[in-house]
Amino acid sequence: MRKYGLSIELLQELLHLQAGRCAICLKRWQDCTKAKHAHDDAIFLQHLDVDHAHRTGKVRGLLCNACNTAIGLFEEDRARLLSALSYLNGQEGR
Repeated sequence: MRKYGLSIELLQELLHLQAGRCAICLKRWQDCTKAKHAHDDAIFLQHLDVDHAHRTGKVRGLLCNACNTAIGLFEEDRARLLSALSYLNGQEGR
């Protein structure tokens, strides 16, 4: 609530809509690495991050720490993400 203006009930609904999984890698939240240790956060929020568009502040979904970090490292640049995907698709190792 304090950071994104969403109640725990709305975040739980978002988790339900995502079938209890990271919106990108589809890992069950229980299988995601625990990234936070706050005692007052709902248990799933210790494993998933609330992802938001930095430009608009709009919440997009719940992501595991790895997927959320990856988007951040690519600076939310869709062209860079697509270029990385193309690179991975074309590189099977040498």
